[in-house]
Amino acid sequence: MTDGCDSAPGGGLKGDVWDVACGSIEANLVRYVCDYGKCFALYVKPTYKLTRLLGVFKMPPKRLLSHYKIDTQRNRLLVVSCNAEDMLLPRSNFTFYEYDSNFKLLQRKEFNISDHLMIHDWAFTDTHYILFANRIKLDIAGSMTAVCGLSPMISALSVNPSKPTCPIYLLPRFSDERTENWDWRVPVDAPSQLWLMHISNAFQERDGNGNSEIRIHASTCSYQWFDFQKMFGYNWQSGKLDPSFMNLEEDDKDLLPRLVQVSINLDASGNCQKCSVEPINKWSKPSDFPVINPAFSGTKNKYTYAATSSGSRRALPHFPFDTLVKLNASSNSIRTWSVGSRRFIGEPIFVPKGDEEDDGYILVVEYSVSIQRCYLVILNARRIGEAGALVARLEVPKHLNFPLGFHGFWTTHK
Repeated sequence: MTDGCDSAPGGGLKGDVWDVACGSIEANLVRYVCDYGKCFALYVKPTYKLTRLLGVFKMPPKRLLSHYKIDTQRNRLLVVSCNAEDMLLPRSNFTFYEYDSNFKLLQRKEFNISDHLMIHDWAFTDTHYILFANRIKLDIAGSMTAVCGLSPMISALSVNPSKPTCPIYLLPRFSDERTENWDWRVPVDAPSQLWLMHISNAFQERDGNGNSEIRIHASTCSYQWFDFQKMFGYNWQSGKLDPSFMNLEEDDKDLLPRLVQVSINLDASGNCQKCSVEPINKWSKPSDFPVINPAFSGTKNKYTYAATSSGSRRALPHFPFDTLVKLNASSNSIRTWSVGSRRFIGEPIFVPKGDEEDDGYILVVEYSVSIQRCYLVILNARRIGEAGALVARLEVPKHLNFPLGFHGFWTTHK
């Protein structure tokens, strides 16, 4: 059964057939997140249903998604939690929280989706929370080895490519007349099978008749390529990194992560009329970790920055990434900045400086393979692709290191 509702803080989830098999546990979750010089505290104390298997995996009953969002127009922190047991059950429960700068809970909404999903990143607009349905299934053999402590928890899961399309859930952020007759339980089907990696932004534009278009900028890959146990080429058994997994033959490179724009056209009642997927600025090289100036989150933006590959290496041509790309959605122009030989980069972070969208800096970690050192690189966002883009390159102490796929956010202190 699928249902969604506004819930008061402290309210538990409604029971269903899967809850009968679960025990109850009282959970306290305190998390602190800082951004824009303000520290947001998350405190949740409801009663949650927890499968007995979680005792084996030693997982908390509620888990926050890795990515949170800042709605600068409303000055709100947006976060999402999911139920840990849903990783093993054919249902997905998501709770969205919105806080003001004083940690006051302004809104909490729960959505229960009757599908087995793995959500890492998500998006929001003025009217919607947006979830791409990365569909998964239980791996029986992997579950047994995980329970026995012979493999990590992720071994219990595998991708589920049974649908040729990508379901996208447009969840109502607020209750109004437009959402009363609209069934959010019916997802929009993107016309290609996409596994969502990361989202840089989503925004919505309306015409005079109430029709609207939602545009989502993201990195996606193929279900055929994605592998929970080999991401970034990391081997948990040996503890070593073999990035050859992230590189495919030229004929198969379309399976790798790339930047796309998903456009969804809705009528005045919120019904989908059309959904399309196309490369951003026709950029076709493998790319991931797209970011924007966070002050423009949820609104129409012009610039997107991402880690990508120059393709100049004969060995490992697609990954690790060695280039930063700046995409201009207005002019369709593309600018890049690259590191030297046998060096590569991680996820870029935008640091706002002024009011203009590209007035700021890009922080990115540079890895030097030959000497096994890390550097913190600071780039002038406006001068990407021009002389003088490099502002500073700071050596990180040798005993420190940044892992691949490291996520970060910039915070100021005023």
